[in-house]
Amino acid sequence: MLNPLIKEEKLNEIEYERYSRHLIIEEINQEGQKRIKAAKILFVGAGGLSSSALLYLTACGIGAIGIIDNDKIEISNLQRQIIYKIDNIKENKVKAAKDNLQCLNPLINITTYDALLTEKNANNIIANYDIVIDGTDNFTSRYIISRSCYLLHKIHIYGAIEKFIGQISVFNYQNGPNYYNLYDELSNKRLIACNERGVLNTLPAIIGIIQATEAIKIVTGIGTIMNGYLLIYNSLDLSLKKIRIKPAKLNIAIRQMTRENRNLNIQLFKPIYMHKQEIQNLSNKRSYQLIDIREPIEFKFKQIKNSINIPLKRLKKITTIKYIKEQFIQSIIIIYCNNELRSYIASQILNKHQIKNYILKGGIKHNSKQ
Repeated sequence: MLNPLIKEEKLNEIEYERYSRHLIIEEINQEGQKRIKAAKILFVGAGGLSSSALLYLTACGIGAIGIIDNDKIEISNLQRQIIYKIDNIKENKVKAAKDNLQCLNPLINITTYDALLTEKNANNIIANYDIVIDGTDNFTSRYIISRSCYLLHKIHIYGAIEKFIGQISVFNYQNGPNYYNLYDELSNKRLIACNERGVLNTLPAIIGIIQATEAIKIVTGIGTIMNGYLLIYNSLDLSLKKIRIKPAKLNIAIRQMTRENRNLNIQLFKPIYMHKQEIQNLSNKRSYQLIDIREPIEFKFKQIKNSINIPLKRLKKITTIKYIKEQFIQSIIIIYCNNELRSYIASQILNKHQIKNYILKGGIKHNSKQ
């Protein structure tokens, strides 16, 4: 459990009434609710996963909540990000989330960070919290969370979703596995973010609520924590599958890297990015080829001028690789998707076949007017 010394923590009359359904649960009771009040939880990302988890953890009385996200609300978010309303479109997510959550429970202290979590700011922000709930949709942020949580001895509650399937695990809990161990066990290519491949709108709510439930269990010291296991939920057949994560062998590597490099500069695949301005500055417009790796229906709806569509699933085929080598041998190849996640995988594929390529920074989301 967290915050075992809570003698000075008090519940006022309003809190006794508001949280009465918790107080009458023998396993939680007054002591557990005081621990909930003393808990500090950071949400990285304020999208679909975090929406449901934020609502329920705010409602249950978590004393301090932090939210970090640098996105603005778009109409497509409303399909699954239930924390927002139509009036919030174009607002900063963290501001809208805080305003709506304070209406739900004004007793909660909410701190917002209108920023992207980076290696430079992660330690300073995460150090202020007990638990980090991972609502991100990209590999880079998950690595940063995992590193900082490991160094700062913080608990990392992981969630990921795609189409009809979700994953949950609790990392860095009582010397248990961390995200690096999951990556070693299961390739990240098997689970893409919902904004890249689509998602059933109820799925992030289910996974987010499980993340919130794990947080409450950790704070109050009840139940069995999803530590050392990955839970896979399939909404199509309502199945739950638990996969054991192998012992934390990579923790040794992280310790070694901590001694050698304080920034933990782990040698991962590093794609090359190109910005919109750099493309505009190319002297010969015919010297480059933009390749949209989204699905055809996405490409038909919106695309960047002069780009061609080669979906990621086709990019993996030998015939496609051969076509690219033959047709664009003299061109600078620039790939893009909604933001950058599928592009990261596509870049790996092209690199494997010795095809030099660049990823369009920001994807179509920030370059659609090009």
